[in-house]
Amino acid sequence: MKQIKNNNARHGYIMIFTLLVVAAAMTVVTYVVHRSTLYVPFAHMISAREKAKMVALGGIEVAIAQLCKVSEKEKQPEKKEGEKGGAQAESAKEEKDLLRTILPSLNRWQVFELKEDVDGIDGQLNVCMMSEEGKINLNRIIDFEKGVLLSDKQGDWKVVMEELFKIIEKTTKTTDMFKAFEKIVKDRKNEFNDATELITNKEFNYFKDFLFYEPPTERKEKTEKKEQPLYLTDIFTVWSSSDKIEPWLFSESINSIAGFTKIESGDVKKRKEQIEGWLKNFKPKANWEQDWKTTLMPIYGKELRTLPKNIDSLLSVTFAPRFFSVLVHGKVGDITQRLYAILERNKRSQEGDAQYDVTIKKLYWL
Repeated sequence: MKQIKNNNARHGYIMIFTLLVVAAAMTVVTYVVHRSTLYVPFAHMISAREKAKMVALGGIEVAIAQLCKVSEKEKQPEKKEGEKGGAQAESAKEEKDLLRTILPSLNRWQVFELKEDVDGIDGQLNVCMMSEEGKINLNRIIDFEKGVLLSDKQGDWKVVMEELFKIIEKTTKTTDMFKAFEKIVKDRKNEFNDATELITNKEFNYFKDFLFYEPPTERKEKTEKKEQPLYLTDIFTVWSSSDKIEPWLFSESINSIAGFTKIESGDVKKRKEQIEGWLKNFKPKANWEQDWKTTLMPIYGKELRTLPKNIDSLLSVTFAPRFFSVLVHGKVGDITQRLYAILERNKRSQEGDAQYDVTIKKLYWL
């Protein structure tokens, strides 16, 4: 009887021990499964994020390639000694080639669908080329020693800025923006490092959500209307090479302030068909009172006198853009990486042929 009791006790111990082992195993398996269900999606997300980052960085190379593009040099008849115009004609042709390349898609998305069998990755690359020369350079319109906006025989920036801020305030439904800007000009003793510094003033709070330009995307419903906001770094810059604004390369926010027709997504093909007509009367050095009607009116659809008061006097008359910007979206799976870069384009001569170097001056991850 005693031996039977001992056997029963041993069997009970084995059962309890077995249950404990099974429970422990289930705990370990549950933990591993739980961790793996979290890790696998996380690992895929990290992988997609890094791939999207590489795609976005590749977008800068696309922009650089477009800015460096040089068409084949046409053979020109040899000029006799004393004859002029060859170098000027070649320079004008290079500038027209630049406009021919970037103007159709300026401030618009260029969309590149990437396929793994061709590009090594499945994804989408969106590139938007812009020009810093088509914006207002804060550092070039302010006399920081005197704390005033500059003026000269050609125009007065105080008058222009007051007029522009009236339009900005009306569009953004804000007030006292120009008054705040005047105070900034008066108090500031050193140059701006970045146009985004303006949002440290409460009157510019509107722009906290609209710092960097976003081109419109194609709408599913054609009847749907969406108001395009103004963007701070699309109005102001610290990078342009002049205190003037390049009218061939207006930013989209400057276009809106000037009252030009807003851009439409998907109109790049149409603009490519129109580009040769636009460039027919291109002049590297222009007199806008005489040349606006034949050169830029076909693009913007408005006469010079309809522009905001006095802004015409501050338009650049010499086409020599150096600074550009590019907005890039790189998408892989559900992950999108966004960046914004400032690019500088400089000309150099190699064996008599024009070549261009493009360097990255500043990079923002958005």
